[in-house]
Parts: sequence; C-alpha cells; structure tokens
Amino acid sequence: MTPQTPPRLIALVFGTAIALALPVSGQAAEAGLRVFRLPSESLDQALLRFAVQADVSVGWTGASGCQGDSRPVAGVLKPSEALAQLLPPGCGFRRLDKHSFQIIAQTHPRVAAPPPVADAEAEAEPAVLPELVVTAEKRPEPLIASPFPISALSGAELLRLGDESIQSAAGRLVSVAVTNLGPGRNKIFVRGLSDGSFTGRAQSTVGLYLDDVPITYNAPDPDLRLVDVERIEVLRGPQGSLYGSGSIGGIIRIVTAKPDPGRFDAMVAVDGAATAHGAPSGALEAMVNAPLPLADSAVRIDAYWETSGGYLDNPRLGLDDVNHSRREGVRVGLLAPIGGWRLNATLVHQTIDTADAQYVTDGKALIRDTALQEPHDNDFSVASLTASRTTPIGGLKLSVAYVDHNLDTRYDATGAFGTTSPTAFDQRQQVRMALAQAELSSTPGGRAHWLVGLFGSATREEERAGLSAPPDNSPATSIYRRTDHLTEAAAYGEIGYDLLPRTTLTLGGRLFESRLETNGADFDLTPTVPHFHAVLDDGGFAPKARLSYTARPDRVIYVQAQEGFRTGGFNLPVVARLGMSPGETFNRRFRPDHLWNYEAGGEWAVLHRKLTFRAALFYAQWRSVQTDQYFASGLPITVNIGDGSNTGLEAEAVWAPNHHLQVRINGLIEEPELTRSARVFPARPDIGLPGVPNHMGGIDAHYRWRPTGRLEAAVSAEYNYIGTSFLTFVGGAASRMGGYGVGRLAAELSSRRWRLGAYLDNVADTRANTFAFGNPFNPAPQATPLRPRTFGVRIERTY
Repeated sequence: MTPQTPPRLIALVFGTAIALALPVSGQAAEAGLRVFRLPSESLDQALLRFAVQADVSVGWTGASGCQGDSRPVAGVLKPSEALAQLLPPGCGFRRLDKHSFQIIAQTHPRVAAPPPVADAEAEAEPAVLPELVVTAEKRPEPLIASPFPISALSGAELLRLGDESIQSAAGRLVSVAVTNLGPGRNKIFVRGLSDGSFTGRAQSTVGLYLDDVPITYNAPDPDLRLVDVERIEVLRGPQGSLYGSGSIGGIIRIVTAKPDPGRFDAMVAVDGAATAHGAPSGALEAMVNAPLPLADSAVRIDAYWETSGGYLDNPRLGLDDVNHSRREGVRVGLLAPIGGWRLNATLVHQTIDTADAQYVTDGKALIRDTALQEPHDNDFSVASLTASRTTPIGGLKLSVAYVDHNLDTRYDATGAFGTTSPTAFDQRQQVRMALAQAELSSTPGGRAHWLVGLFGSATREEERAGLSAPPDNSPATSIYRRTDHLTEAAAYGEIGYDLLPRTTLTLGGRLFESRLETNGADFDLTPTVPHFHAVLDDGGFAPKARLSYTARPDRVIYVQAQEGFRTGGFNLPVVARLGMSPGETFNRRFRPDHLWNYEAGGEWAVLHRKLTFRAALFYAQWRSVQTDQYFASGLPITVNIGDGSNTGLEAEAVWAPNHHLQVRINGLIEEPELTRSARVFPARPDIGLPGVPNHMGGIDAHYRWRPTGRLEAAVSAEYNYIGTSFLTFVGGAASRMGGYGVGRLAAELSSRRWRLGAYLDNVADTRANTFAFGNPFNPAPQATPLRPRTFGVRIERTY
C-alpha cells in the first residue's frame, strides 16, 4: 500500500459507517431501546438517573414497602425492562403512558418484565443475543453499544468452545495471535503489532490482566487455565489513559467469577481425551462458592489438575510421547464489606511442568532428534486486594498486588560454545513485582464521565544462564547473571463529554516516569569482561482522543487516535564476546520506541439485534521498534531494528436468528511491515513483521434444542485459519510458518445439574508448522506441529 492509502481507507470506512448508522425507515419498533448505565444507589437518586437516561417521567412518593437501594443495570434495554431490573424487592410499577411510569408498592413477587402494553415499544420482537456487559474501559458498558475497539467472550462461550487458555481462545478473538513455543512460554500479539517472535528484555506489546492486576511485564503468558471465568475482554490499541502500566498493542483481561454472598454453589468436572499417535490426557476441576457469616460476604475457591499427553517421540533417547506436561492450580476469592468499603481479595497459584519441548527438526513429522530432553517449568503466583466504595464525587478503587513468577528452561546446547559432549544450557528467570493503584471515576449518568488514576510498581527480575553436563549437571559454568530493578510511576485518566445528545468527545493520556537499574556479573566464559552496571531514567506523555456518535443505542461509530510508549533498556556485553555473525552488531543500550494508532470503526445491530456487526479500520505507525532476537551463538539481544507500520481491517459478526442457532465469524486483513531497517541486525523490510500473518479468521456455528422438557442438546462446529508468516525479520524457507486451517466438532447434553460434552479437535488431523522455532542453539530447521486429532469428553456436575 502507498502512504496515502490509510487516510483514504479511513475516510471510506467512516463514511460507510455513518450511512449504516443513520436511522432507517420501517424500524420504529426499535425506537424504545436505550443504553442504560445505572449503579446501585439510593432509590430516589436511582429513579432520577433512570428518568434522565430513559427520557421519561417517573412518579414516586415513597410508596409503603418500596424501599432500599436500587439494583445495578447496564445494557441496551427498553425503559420498562431497565426499570424492572432496577427496582428492589417490594417495588413495582405501572405505565401511565408511553413516556410515564408510576412506582407502586408490590407485596407479591414481581415478575421479570411488566405485562405487555399496546405501544410500539412492546411490539418490538425481543433480541435473542445475550447481553454482555464489559468493563475494559473501567465502567460497565454494554458490549453491543461500546464506542471503542473491544471483543469479549463470556464464560459460557469459553466452556462451550473448549477454551482452557488464552492460546485456545485466540481463534475466536479477532486480531489476537499467539506463538506456540509451549505451555507457559507463549507470546501474545494484537493487531499484528509484533516486535518479534521471542520473549526477552522488551516490554510485552500486549498487557495481560487478571481482573484489575497486570500480571506480566516482559515475561511470557503464564497460561492460566480458564476455570470459572466470567469473561475475557480484548481492548485493542494503546491503553495508557485507562491502565497505569500502559501497553502499545492492547489489553487482554481475564475476568474471574467473583464470590456470591447470595447462594451456595459448587461444581465438579472431569475431562478425558485421547490423541492420535500420542498419550491420553485428563483434567479435574472443582469450584465451591459459600456465603460467610458476615453479612454480604462470601468465599469462592477453584482448584484444578490437568495432564496433557505427549505426541512426539525421540528415538535417539529411546523415549515416546516426550512432550507431556502437567498443570495444576488454585484460586481463592474473598468478598467482604468493612466500614463502607467493599473488599475483594484474590490468591492465585499455578504450576506448569513440561517434560520436553514440542518442536521437531529436519522436517520429521512427529520425531524429535535431540541429545537431551528440554524441560520447562513455569510457577506463577499472585495475591491482590481491592477496596472500593462510593464517595460523593464518584467511585473510589484502591488496589495492591504482588506477583511472583519463576521460569526454568533447559535447551540442548550440544556443539555450542565449542562443546562436543552433551551439554545443557539452563536458564532461570525470577520476577517479583509489587503494584499499587488508585482510581476515582464518575458515577454513571450526566453529560460527562471521567476517570483519573495513579499507578506505581517496583519489579525485581533476576536471570541466570549457564552450561551444565547432564546427567549430574556438574560442573556448572555461568554464562551470565543479570538483575534488573524497574520502578514505574504514572498518572493517567480520561474524560468523555457529550457535546451533543448523541456525540461524545473523549480526551485522555498517561504521564509516566520510570527508572531501570541493571547489574551483570558471573561471566565465567569471558572472565575479562568486567561487572556491568547501568541506570536509565525515562518518561513521557502518551495522549488519546476519540469522537463517537451513537445514532441509536445499538449503532455506534467512532474515530480515535492514541499513542503508546515503551521504555528502553540494556544488553549485557558478554553476548558480544561469544560470537556474532556478519551483519550482527552489538549495542549496549536499546532506545525507547513509540507507536501512534489511528482508527475508525463502529458496531451495528440489525434485525432487532439478531445480527450484530463490529468492524474497525486501523493504521499504526511504529518508530524505533524494539525487538528481542538471538545472536548466532544462541544468546539473546534486544535492538531497535527500525521503523514499522500496520494497516488493517478487522471485523466480527454474530448472527442469532432464533433461540436455537448462533453463528459467529471474525476476520483480520492487515499489512504489517518493517518500513525502514536500522541495519543493526539482519532484516528485510519486505516480508512483514515476525510471527503475524497478513490474514486470519474463524467461524463457529452452534445449534441447540430441547429433546425433552428437562434436557437441552447442542452441537457446534468451528474452523479457524492462520495465514503465512515468518519467524524472523530475515525470512527464508526455514523461517516460514502458518498457512493452515483447523476444525473442531462438539456436542453436549445437559440438564439442570449435569452436563455431558464430547469434542473432536483437529478433525482432519492437519499437519502444519505452527511455529518455526524451539531452540536457539540448534541450527537445523525447526517446526512445531499441531496436536494430532484428539477426541475428548467432559462430565460436569453442579450443586
């Protein structure tokens, strides 16, 4: 594409969006739909806020028996539906006319919706798409009316689709791509903003959050099993004005199910699976939610154990199914009100133990030919406490968290560094991160809504790398030991103001400072290299601006621009002493990089919200791209490889013509590229950015029915396609990967308490190279095959 293409395309798509969003004749039945954002508060204040948002009159004189706080409401609803949800027990209402309601006392149980009335609002056919409320922008927002680039999957959909990790869910989340190095070792990209396929010193382009807590900085995805999850949210583009830690590619939030003080719940599930050419797999899950004696308090506990059977053989070592792994974890949530504060405490711990890597060499289908096994361990823990309350000026939320992340990796380094006997390269990474955050946000309603926040973090990361001689692993030779102390502080926020009843301008930004101190030592292979010490202070301001137009509650368009920024860092000089190839250079320091993202998009719901469509056209301009790479010696380095850009169109749609059928489709067409090479590392500007294809997408269809009054049955089918990409900035046949599609079939039968499901993954037993890397010390061409065809069953019992 030419440099003039993005503005022309943006103008075309924005113009088309305006045309689609304008009112259409013959759809007066939808006129009663409105966007409601109503918090729980005193009933008189809630009714006033409801009347403003619904543009109706409400009569209430404190009816006897009608008292208490309102219930929260968020969604695209008719006024009568919103009012029915809003009122506490003991309250009812009657409609006086199309624009007036009277609140009355109600001694008998109130039904979910008022009786039908003969007006246009009541004649509208009810929507069949379930209402999903997201909080990625720090306030409840109906997904169907959100004026920003977001995708979400509910916990029910994750369960139906068999998604137990971010990697397996990526195919249903538009613009999300994940590498396939192995369990607990993957890197996530959003909108093709790839800084390279490897994980190193550069901050991740995607911020990964567990509820309100950022759980990674530059570490890989800890690969938490998605047990008892309320939803996953993907917020695309830089997000510095809403998230204190910032990101340049986007935010992925795992929103867990919270303790419920209103009832006792429990669940037990058993999974079993058989893989062609491999060993069996299995999993156990359990959940207990129990109210506590203290009013409005509860505890929720989730625990799981999973074993994933291997499917690769190593004839050299005489081992079969070597790449098996085990994942087990627990999550405890506690909810308690204390002195006007609402406290949420969470403790998560998970371990992943993988016996061997999952790549193959020299084009061999399911055969590994290495002298040593290459195990990987990933231990992850996080403890967090959030306190929130309502103040006279808005909602206040205070959060503290502590993250402990340990990664141990072994590579077969036989032949590297002049060795001839079997040699292991052992790498250990320890991350300790403490975080604190304070946010104050406006209450829903009114022409202005705003959020301000303060964020601080202190991270200590220690990395050790050395050589050992298995099986006794001695004597060990240290290659390097580095320690990084990173402190960050940020003030962030944004304000949205309704310039007109349907037009909102949002302005925001993130002001930040950081300090990095790096120490390096224990250079046994290069004893003449002195200890390394360096300090870097950085900072800046990343702005954001958005203009949105809500033609109808379920038809929204927007344009926005926002900037993202990553701080710089240091390389250890030891890597320069251990061998570089021609074209490779060494820089002691890598500089900050920054990205501007421009986009236009929107969402439209038609056919009485039976069909929703969301799309965005974006253009990203990336300066001084940081990338983690490997020298020919196999040691890591981070460099500013040049400038990059990406132009793309993303779209997703959900069609639910009735309560039986739902079809979901998503797709991404993009052109990620390196526009200028800094010539500090081998790179070709004409092959795209590493690890992200020019196009990818997926489709799934789900059909359900009731064979009897007590049973519900469902069948589903899906297909995902990943286009071709290259592992590195250099390209070449050995670096090519992707270019494949994979299908899945599933069926289930459920009752009120039982659920039986069966699935078939990789239906066609497709053989493809999902990731052309596994070991930086192995010069042979490498490939990572798909897991072969797998059949599985799941039995679940709730109490």
